[in-house]
Amino acid sequence: MIELLVVIAIIAILAALLMPALSSAKQKAWTTSCNSNLHQIGLGMRMFADDNNEFYPESGSTISWGSVDPTAPPMGSGKIGWTEQIFSYVANTNAYNCPGNVQLAASLQGPFNYFNGCNAAYVANGGQFGAVKSTLISFPSAFVLGGDTAGTKSNGAGLQFDPLDDDKDDYVQNCVGGAADPSITEYWQIHSHGQNIMFADGHSKWYKTYNAGEMTFTYGAMTNWINYNNQ
Repeated sequence: MIELLVVIAIIAILAALLMPALSSAKQKAWTTSCNSNLHQIGLGMRMFADDNNEFYPESGSTISWGSVDPTAPPMGSGKIGWTEQIFSYVANTNAYNCPGNVQLAASLQGPFNYFNGCNAAYVANGGQFGAVKSTLISFPSAFVLGGDTAGTKSNGAGLQFDPLDDDKDDYVQNCVGGAADPSITEYWQIHSHGQNIMFADGHSKWYKTYNAGEMTFTYGAMTNWINYNNQ
C-alpha cells in the first residue's frame, strides 16, 4: 500500500512538472500555425494588389461572409469583406482561423481572426474608408498590413468586433498594443499575451506590444496607430 502511494505521488509530481512544458509547447505550436496563416494571407493580399492597380483589399463596416457591406460609402465600402475579396488567392477559409482562438469563451470565438491594416488609408482619405496602396508605402518591412485579433477591446470591456465579421480592420480601433488590465490580456492577445503581426514586405512576427522601432501605420513615416477623430 505504501509503495502504491509513493508511485502515485511520483506520477503526480511528474505530471505537475510536465504540464507547464506541454502548455508552452501548445502555445508555440499555435503561434507558429498562426504565422503560417498570416504568410498565406499576405501572399493573397499581394496577389490581389498585383491585379488591382497596387491597391490592397478595402475594408468596410461589419460584414458577414457571403454578404455585401450594408453601409454605403463613405461610412461603408459597399463591397464584400476583405477576407472574401482575397479568397480566390488564398483558396482556403481555414487560413482565416487562428488556432489560439479556442482559448476564448465560446461566445467570443469566430472563424475570422485577422484584421486588415488600413489605418494609413483612413487617415490619408480624411477619415473615410479606403484601400491601402502599396506603392505609397515607404517602409514595407515596418508597415502593419494586418495581424491576429482575438476580438475583445483592449480593456476587456466587451467585444471589439463581431465574431462573425469577416472584415475586421483598424480604421478606428487600435488592434496592436497591450491590454490595460493584465488579467484580460489573454482574451485580447491570445498568443502568450502577445500577437502575430504581418507586414507589407510579407514577413510576420510575434510581438508583446507595439514596437515603435519596427512598426508604422502610415505611408511616409514611422508612426504609431492614429486615431483620426481625436487629432
